[in-house]
Amino acid sequence: MKDFIAASLIMILTLGGCILFLHYADNQSQDLIKDIREEIFPDINQGNWDSVQKKMNRLNDDWHQFRKVTLYLLHTETINSIDYGIARSIKYAQAEDDSNTAGELNSVIEQLSFLTDNQKLTLQNVF
Repeated sequence: MKDFIAASLIMILTLGGCILFLHYADNQSQDLIKDIREEIFPDINQGNWDSVQKKMNRLNDDWHQFRKVTLYLLHTETINSIDYGIARSIKYAQAEDDSNTAGELNSVIEQLSFLTDNQKLTLQNVF
């Protein structure tokens, strides 16, 4: 009976930790998406490139803080492609290329939205 209780506790702690981490990761990715949509896109549309570059650098810093936590727990290829997308969009913003900057940021938004979806416990992910 002791083994069953110990195994049950370990299982509950593991599942609880995974659920808490996925909740944190989902909130962080939604915050990054919100920053892109509400802060960066309007400046791109208005042509405020100094502001875009500052906000892109802040986005990059926020992403790298989030990346440190998620690097070992989420899909590495997706994390790397988000990294590359942000780096490309920073370079496009420096060149003041509005269509490519917005395009790369839209790609980053899509990748961020799928970042935690593949890890959630759903029937689609199980089967």
